Amino acid sequence: MSSIAWMLFAVGSLAAVAGAVFLYRRAETPGRGRGLLTMLRAATLVVLLLLLFDPELPSLNAAGGGRATRVLLDASLSMGLPDGREPRWTDAVRQARRLARDGEILLFGDRVRPVAPDSLPDGSPGDVRSELLPALQAVAEAGVSRVVVLTDGAVDDAAAVSRWAPRLGLDVEYRVLGDEVADRALAEVEAPGWAHAGQPLQLRYGVAARGSAGEPIAVEVLQGGVVVGTDTIVAPEAGRVSGGTISVDATAPEGGGLVRYDVRIEGGDVAPDDDERSAYVYVSEDPAGVALVSFQPDWEPRFLQPVLAQALGVPVGGYMRAGPRDWVRIGAGAEAGEKIDEAAVRSAVERADLLVLHGVGGDAGAAGWLEAAVGRARPLLVFPAGSATGVPLPLDLARPVEDDWYVSADVPATPIAGMLAGLPLEQVPPLQSVHLTAIPDGAWAPLVARRGRRGAPQPVALAGESEGRRWVAVLAQGYWRWAFRQGEPREAYNRLFSALSGWLMETRSGAGGEPALPMDRVVARGEPVRWLTPGFDTDSVRVRLTGQDGAVVQDTVVASAPDTASTGVVAPGHYEYSIFPPEDSAAAATGALTVERYSAEYASARAPLEAMRGAVPVGRGPRSGPGRPLHATAWPYILVVLLVATEWVLRRRWGLR
Repeated sequence: MSSIAWMLFAVGSLAAVAGAVFLYRRAETPGRGRGLLTMLRAATLVVLLLLLFDPELPSLNAAGGGRATRVLLDASLSMGLPDGREPRWTDAVRQARRLARDGEILLFGDRVRPVAPDSLPDGSPGDVRSELLPALQAVAEAGVSRVVVLTDGAVDDAAAVSRWAPRLGLDVEYRVLGDEVADRALAEVEAPGWAHAGQPLQLRYGVAARGSAGEPIAVEVLQGGVVVGTDTIVAPEAGRVSGGTISVDATAPEGGGLVRYDVRIEGGDVAPDDDERSAYVYVSEDPAGVALVSFQPDWEPRFLQPVLAQALGVPVGGYMRAGPRDWVRIGAGAEAGEKIDEAAVRSAVERADLLVLHGVGGDAGAAGWLEAAVGRARPLLVFPAGSATGVPLPLDLARPVEDDWYVSADVPATPIAGMLAGLPLEQVPPLQSVHLTAIPDGAWAPLVARRGRRGAPQPVALAGESEGRRWVAVLAQGYWRWAFRQGEPREAYNRLFSALSGWLMETRSGAGGEPALPMDRVVARGEPVRWLTPGFDTDSVRVRLTGQDGAVVQDTVVASAPDTASTGVVAPGHYEYSIFPPEDSAAAATGALTVERYSAEYASARAPLEAMRGAVPVGRGPRSGPGRPLHATAWPYILVVLLVATEWVLRRRWGLR
């Protein structure tokens, strides 16, 4: 700590002592022990002030700090790449043991953890990130002055290190292991959530490369281990991604279901884990999904259809009535405006997992067959017009009240409140009209609005459950004006109807109607497996994962928060899962999921670590010495607790509160 800082500390300490003296001589009742109590209060304030200034204490413990050298070892995946005849990790472990001798080694990557030299793993490390700054901060807190960093240079937080390392006052020696190796990686793979059996399925991919720019790269798609599509692409420059598309014929399992497609780079390279990725597609002869039926010309279906498709990942068929028995398709591209038979609309409505009715009621009454289809126990989203007669909802709707209805920025507490939190609702355009109605028992309103910004708030939508089905009635008109605008109003539109449709479909879990399923069919390496469990009314679930060889790799019971659960990190591979209430295995939901071998860590570029020494530091500047900072020791906190406790006890014994 500088001399100016010590002077400021002295002035602050005198002020603290003066304050304690004034308190006990002027503000407190005179009596026994006031001098001792004054000393205790002043000492407490001085110690707290000393903690704020945080001076450094000389460290004589060579193992814990001071002039000791600490070894930091990179434990990320890229350290397992070859360096000549052996992996970089092997050389790094050998050097770390020699440098550390009997001292601890700090492994860094996903997290920082100390390891004894003889406890270092011989196999390749597995961290999917390489974050150095937390390790440097940890050794600086311990009063270490010199650090040796063993890494391959692919540090994810190099920019943060370049700014903060000078502030830590460490003498850092970087030892970069291994040479740059040529590597090709599937940086991205995209597939639609569903496909019609027998029709072309487009799989998009992106390839990143290092050290092989301009060379051809063959990419292939496999289904059940059989190559069903190929493509060739030219390797991009380092740091860039080249994209391509492979078309395959979608083949459905019996009755329809999920199909896994594996996309891989042919031939492999030094990092085979990043050469293959997977995608799951629901393939069916005639997929159900969502049927959106509109009875009046409006902009709403035009904006609602793509939102539902993206949010739910299932096919969304849109149909608009153009006459007593005439229908046209709603959609994008060539199919928009295509005339379609009423029989096709009827078939889509009967098979749909979610039925969306727009403009139903009033003068645009539903056909008799549609009224019968609506009565089925399945999720229902209704945009009523008029009194919405013929729709089985527990609502008594009056005619809509025309005016400017401004949505309140206060989001009510509802099952979807988390999805709507933070929306700038005060910036969305006003709605055109609102149906006034009483709120039935058990129903809830995701948003409310006021007429002309005045008066009592009215729900602009209501949701609830009745007769075995979930339903949402959209009571306001003019939401399309939110989507018509770019930026935050469109974001509000997308999030509102994504949240409502997701809540409606929770109990059906997508195309298969499963009571539980993984939140992501393809789980990123190093991430926990998260589950949706809307069909299980229990506070815990049992999850069993079976590998391709039939061996059970995980069998555990975990707590199930409202409709969600998590089973932690699983090793990469393809798995069959079974999830069920702990005491009812007969109710198990089963399926497939994949934990990727791919990690962006393999393709991370090397950072110019040695060049970072001249970076401009963040904060007050480097530490003034090699000692341990005061706040990293235990005795000031113990002393403060003892002083405060002693003063409190004595005050009570001597009649003070």
